[in-house]
Amino acid sequence: MSPSTPQITIIELTPNELSTKQINSFNLQKSIEALHHDGIVVLANAINPAHLDKLNARMVPEAARLYARSETHRNFGNHTGNIQQEPVCEAEYIFEDVIANLFATSVIECMLGPNPAMRFYSANTAFKATGRQPVHIDFDFDMPKVPFAFCVNVNLVETSEENGATEVWLGSHLDTDRGVIDRQSEYGGVKEELLEKRGRFSPGIQPGLPKGALIIRDFRLWHAGMPNRTDEPRVMLVSIQFANWYRSDQKFRLPRSLEGKIDWGRVVPCVEWVDDGFNYLQGAHDHDFAPLP
Repeated sequence: MSPSTPQITIIELTPNELSTKQINSFNLQKSIEALHHDGIVVLANAINPAHLDKLNARMVPEAARLYARSETHRNFGNHTGNIQQEPVCEAEYIFEDVIANLFATSVIECMLGPNPAMRFYSANTAFKATGRQPVHIDFDFDMPKVPFAFCVNVNLVETSEENGATEVWLGSHLDTDRGVIDRQSEYGGVKEELLEKRGRFSPGIQPGLPKGALIIRDFRLWHAGMPNRTDEPRVMLVSIQFANWYRSDQKFRLPRSLEGKIDWGRVVPCVEWVDDGFNYLQGAHDHDFAPLP
């Protein structure tokens, strides 16, 4: 008998939660249960779609310019159509429900403890392509034996299999250690024998999500970028919150004019403040998330 298809937990926030910006105890419990069991949860309406529309109108043309440059890094090879892209950092494009979502922080604090440290803010964009990424994790080092970081993903448009919704492997965060990566493969994906074993009872899925959805994903969860078969680039923002006790000096850059003007809530922003006018699009794709000795 083939396994039943795993189902991602999608939570619709109530009007009262949205108006008070406080997640209720029932939805908080459901979120925590999903993160423990599956390694991922979705808050379906945590972000104002108008904010995403404004970002998308700016970032898609920027993505096209980046994609046209031969020196722009392609994530996992040219065949995936996937590039790293930095978010717009001008004041009118900084939205607190995107960069420092209070609902996300409330959930993540229950997993990591108070005042998580935000050490990464970036994006990747999927152009029309036929190739997929290998199933992977975003690091390869000796990690703590407990949850230590969560990614917050925000797609700027509605997602589906057609435009390359990310493939996720529910529950795989519980099987992740330094030994899951195949170092002999070209791009360092999860070992084939481990994929085959997990696929017998919990194969990867591509959940379609509405615009305005916020994804909270355990940093250890196996996942893969999938081909975008449409003519419209699909932009996905990502920030990463680490436990306050996690030893790292990783920072992300923002212009100095924004200092003191963003309400980060209970997140500790680990920002390198730089002069206005810096080339934010010229972001790096190599990051060292390993814990300091």
